[in-house]
Amino acid sequence: MKYYFNYTNEQVYAFESAELAEKWVEENPDLNISLRELTEDEKDRHLHPEKYLPDAEKLALKRSGTFNLSRCQFLTMTELDLGKDKDALMAVVTENYQGKTLVKLRNYIRESQVFSLDNDELWQFLTVTLNVEPDKLFSMWEEAKSNY
Repeated sequence: MKYYFNYTNEQVYAFESAELAEKWVEENPDLNISLRELTEDEKDRHLHPEKYLPDAEKLALKRSGTFNLSRCQFLTMTELDLGKDKDALMAVVTENYQGKTLVKLRNYIRESQVFSLDNDELWQFLTVTLNVEPDKLFSMWEEAKSNY
């Protein structure tokens, strides 16, 4: 597959061969096409943009792409993997948070039927307060979704 950048509209096009690219340009003279083949680096950046994101953006993308856990799955995960049942989680929240964050996190854990790693308060609670490494948390989350 050959990838070409069109200077005219700044879009990338893919063709099976250079001959097909030339034929397409010839068949569409009214489009005023000006192509150049992408370098290997440009091609990789086009096909795999996630590889070139800053680490913070990669993490945010990974968090937003995770599936939600049901209440039962989340509480089972925290009890089995972290040794903390719902009451223990609430005690940690009460000891470590105050004000608006305390209320939001307490209500989230007490009342939510669905848990998401995209929730910033929950993410901070699990990774900072409970000191769970992100990779371990993603692994626990996947295990909980599959087995609890």
